[in-house]
Amino acid sequence: MIKKRLITDLKEAENIWRSLSPDEMIYDLWDFRYPFYKVYSYPLYFYAFYDGDEPVALLPLQLNKDWDGLEFMAERLAYDNKPFIKSGYENLIPDLFNEPALRMQIFDIAGIDDFTKNLPLEENSVYFYKIDNFNNFDDFLASAFPNGRKRYNFKRLFTNLERNHEVKIIYNNFSDLELLMDFNTRSFNEESYLKTKEDRQPFFDLIKLPYNWNMITVEVDGKKLAVSLSLIYKDVYYYLIVGSDISEAPDVFKYLTKVNLEEALKNKAKIFNCALGRGGWKEYWHLDKYPQYEFVKGVFNEV
Repeated sequence: MIKKRLITDLKEAENIWRSLSPDEMIYDLWDFRYPFYKVYSYPLYFYAFYDGDEPVALLPLQLNKDWDGLEFMAERLAYDNKPFIKSGYENLIPDLFNEPALRMQIFDIAGIDDFTKNLPLEENSVYFYKIDNFNNFDDFLASAFPNGRKRYNFKRLFTNLERNHEVKIIYNNFSDLELLMDFNTRSFNEESYLKTKEDRQPFFDLIKLPYNWNMITVEVDGKKLAVSLSLIYKDVYYYLIVGSDISEAPDVFKYLTKVNLEEALKNKAKIFNCALGRGGWKEYWHLDKYPQYEFVKGVFNEV
């Protein structure tokens, strides 16, 4: 017999998350989400279904006090949000979304079943490229830039940077994290999610965790001009946070991305994941993309 429960206790919420999460990608991981949650610690509204005493379905939500509505737990910066479902209970997904009586705004939902794939599409997509059949950066270029002239011009950007400047790559100097965030806010302006101390703190907590982190700093003529923080999880290379100062070297951000892609290939990653949104550069690299969906219930006033 299917029973319903609303879970609001943090420890109980963590336990059921861990028991049902597929752990397929970084945003499925409680340890990865929690640093983003604890900054604001919104009240939890975890809607759970049980078959007898066994948890079989979960929609992990929180009450955002700023606009008095439910959203996915620790959804800031995350994507591929999804209900957690034990195999064989997918029929409960529509009930999960319709169970909460409060108004809801859930964005960046992964399409995992017929219900979620029929939700309204968001404007933003997740950008990525499959790289499991590539041996080197030239293989990527041949695939992403089939036009020989465009491929030659693109590759020449990196050659010219190295020819005209002294370029140094620094690996895993995590003291550059603050510099990275400063670059990010200047590079992406309103699109940046790293403007405040509260926005930034989760990443200082995350890099203390035993994930496969990769921080890359590009120094040009003795000056640090581009930094990235990446993570490898289950054969996916997450190009997580990026930032640069292109005022002195216009192509330094492209060079940073090239170095990260080479790192992904060196580590035998199968997918180069460049996160949600165009970012002003991802389509230029001819990346592929997959959609995200949204679920809105209730009336919301314009903020």
